[in-house]
Amino acid sequence: MKKSGILLFLILILTVFLVTPEVSANGLPYTTFTWSTSRSSLVPTQDAYLPLSIQYNLDDITLNNPSDLTIDKDDNIYIADYVSVGSSYQGYIVKYNLNNDLVEKIGEGILLRPTGVHIGKDGNIYVADLQAKKAYKFVYNPDNFQYEVAVTYERPTNTPYFGANEVFEPTKIISDQGNVVYILLAGNINGLAKYENNGTFTGFFGGNQIPQTFENMVRSLFFNEQQRRDWFKMIPLPVYNVGVDQNGLILTTTKEQSGYLKLNIANYVYSQSNFGFSDIEDIFVGPIGTIYTVSAKGFITEYAPDGETLFIFSGTDTNGQKGLFKQPRGIAVDDKNNIYVIDAETKALQIFVPTDFANLVHEAIELYQDGKYIESLTPWQNVLKMNALFDMANKGIADAYFAEGDYENAMVAYEIARDRNGYSDAYWEVRNVQLLSSGPLIITVLLSLIVLLILNIFLKFGQYLKYPFKKAHQFLMRFKYYQELAYGFYTLRHPEDGFYGIKREKKSSNFTALTLILLFFAAYIFWIYQTSFLFNSFIPAEIEFSQQAIFIFLPLGLWIVSNYLVCSIREGEGKLSDVFQGTAYILIPMIITLPILTVLSHYLTLNEAFIYDFLFLIGLVITGIYVVLMVKEIHFYDVTPTLGNILISIFTALMILVFSAIVYLLLNEVVGLFDDVIREVTNRG
Repeated sequence: MKKSGILLFLILILTVFLVTPEVSANGLPYTTFTWSTSRSSLVPTQDAYLPLSIQYNLDDITLNNPSDLTIDKDDNIYIADYVSVGSSYQGYIVKYNLNNDLVEKIGEGILLRPTGVHIGKDGNIYVADLQAKKAYKFVYNPDNFQYEVAVTYERPTNTPYFGANEVFEPTKIISDQGNVVYILLAGNINGLAKYENNGTFTGFFGGNQIPQTFENMVRSLFFNEQQRRDWFKMIPLPVYNVGVDQNGLILTTTKEQSGYLKLNIANYVYSQSNFGFSDIEDIFVGPIGTIYTVSAKGFITEYAPDGETLFIFSGTDTNGQKGLFKQPRGIAVDDKNNIYVIDAETKALQIFVPTDFANLVHEAIELYQDGKYIESLTPWQNVLKMNALFDMANKGIADAYFAEGDYENAMVAYEIARDRNGYSDAYWEVRNVQLLSSGPLIITVLLSLIVLLILNIFLKFGQYLKYPFKKAHQFLMRFKYYQELAYGFYTLRHPEDGFYGIKREKKSSNFTALTLILLFFAAYIFWIYQTSFLFNSFIPAEIEFSQQAIFIFLPLGLWIVSNYLVCSIREGEGKLSDVFQGTAYILIPMIITLPILTVLSHYLTLNEAFIYDFLFLIGLVITGIYVVLMVKEIHFYDVTPTLGNILISIFTALMILVFSAIVYLLLNEVVGLFDDVIREVTNRG
């Protein structure tokens, strides 16, 4: 009875979600999001684009199999389309003028199955034809008012760059500022086939690289290229789609890889998106350099020119709604930032128009891109009033403050935007001002110290300064607890003798060891909360104290228990209390290092990050050495058994953790079963 009720409830919920269109509070069938770097997640934002229209016919032409579209500066839309006639194809490019609704077909009788169309800087039409296995450049002939084929881009011959067995199936085509042509070939792992405008093949550009993981590096070291391909399938993923920006830089997208890559002329990654979908169908660069993509599930994403995510909206159409898509194939943007998307399943062209909020963002970006940082301050501030989590606005405001010379406010805005490079540059300027203003004081203090050191050589007054501390130390040494804490500094200088004293001479106690572990935890908490933004991977407001406590105490506890258990069966002499106390004392280097790093982080920029990293590494290395010495002395091992013991202890700790997790899950299921039985009996009673 209970299962039947649950089944009916699930059917009801599914019916509501599947039949009832999901409409946001503003009446749109979707919600707009942006990416928050500070939260590392998507957050809702104001609507950026509204669906204006959906067209199933362009004047008297009905689309059949639209596969790509683009737009020129005169608001002419070009759509690659074809008709299936039996086993053959008849293709053409539909040219549709948005201002006067004039429509014409280009390339009839020549094109078979065009899948890519592009308008070059020269104003000519470039088309990739998958079925014909060719690409074309169409030039307008004013004498007969028709577009004619001027250049044909075909399979390269007599070149070492293109093998005899490689397939030449063009899917997309673009050209850069110099009218160099790039053709995307279906399934080709080498990247884009590069041609001079006259049709001469010159090589490949923009291919993906194999990820430099440890596993792949080992395979590359021991196996040749053919073995890596045959045995491990180590081949790069083929580029799936391509775009070009106003500066001629090439953008590529790849299935199974998130977002896009922007490549410079040297074929290196110039920038990339900070967020993105892994099923992008098409990419287009708008008039102010913003980048638009549409995914297979219908999500449209707009990026700033540097890859910052601005807006994510739309989605999958399940109810025939305007503004959503079933099978999007191409996206284009006109000079007013209106978005055009073609859908292969509905065979419709949808148009989106920007809202006032999007126009405000675009205004700020345009000023920002032109280097007018100060002029962009007001638009960015207005954007921030509408959405405080809009990263690009915080970064734009920070750059504006920086341009004005207001470096302290720039630091605040950079921190909100999580822009470490900008924050470092601003702090560099602030620190320079502070150093220059404090120069006389610093010089005076340094000269005074030098004079005091010289005088101390003759007058020996330093001993009188140390006298109160010496007497205090002698007094406190009467107490065992203080002796045990002070013994930590002896262990720091003489680790082998120190750990020997813990084991053989009872120089420590469990209470003192617990104190040291708590001091380590306090130093760690101080480090994650107070370290400068430049060197802190944590966001203090999002730190959960309980999680950090588990992160520290659980590994320590597992290590102590596992090391004792392993040593008890491997002829180790240490008791559980010895391991506990020894573990506490090996933490002393990090107890000292973490506070020093925390304070130092507030006086360094990224240019001096090597100092911070070096000190942190020293602390870790010393701690690692002390782990080895502690196990060796506590259990009276030689070096080789010591290292083996440590590795086995770590493995044992992991096994304890896994076993505990399994037991917890099983007990949770048992408790749930008993709870269900009790509830069932209670309900029947």
